[in-house]
Amino acid sequence: MDFPTGFLKNTMFFKDLSEQELEPFLPIMHKRKLADKTILFLQGDPITHVYIAESGKIKIFRNDHAGKEQVLHFKQHGDLFPHVGFFRQGHFPAFAQAIEDSEVYSIAIKDFEQVLMENPSASVKMLRVLGDQIVSLQQRLEEMALRSANERILLLLLRLCETHGSKVGNGWVKLNTRFKNADLANMIGTSRESVNRMISQLRKDESVDIKDGEYMIAPEKLKDELLSFS
Repeated sequence: MDFPTGFLKNTMFFKDLSEQELEPFLPIMHKRKLADKTILFLQGDPITHVYIAESGKIKIFRNDHAGKEQVLHFKQHGDLFPHVGFFRQGHFPAFAQAIEDSEVYSIAIKDFEQVLMENPSASVKMLRVLGDQIVSLQQRLEEMALRSANERILLLLLRLCETHGSKVGNGWVKLNTRFKNADLANMIGTSRESVNRMISQLRKDESVDIKDGEYMIAPEKLKDELLSFS
């Protein structure tokens, strides 16, 4: 295998496994190169593999009944997707498309299940991580039901700082993925106009800046802003 186990330990799903527990997974991982705009899988196709992003960026999206695109996530280095693939038979819940030249590692479900059956301690640790993800999903569903659009925008920006951000000093975080306001709106089920208004206000408050299409965010200022809604 052409990467160390350290790569896997940087992924959410494998982070709690020891070096010894990671070793059996290496032979079943296979690198794929994707040109910009390549579709990796289609919504509704049977799930046969899961993927870990190595480089580049992968957009996860689906289309509603009217054909409108809804962006769900952007995957980059170390991100595993789809999470549902490992533990259920079924179909891909969304499309996956490279939005720049990218590389991913693919893992066949049947091979993964075989490794798990032979390594029960790894199985238990992965199930615990999956439980954490379920709790996170419940929190996001509560946000959708109980929080205002402006609060959801603030919470989304804070999450993106953690998942797609790099600290650049003086309390600022740069998002490594370029997001359009329409993308942000789709992620939290609100309108682009609501996002436009909120981002404009945050820029006036100097808690968000956009330079050459890239978001710069001051997380502590956003947290203070969020407290004002309490």
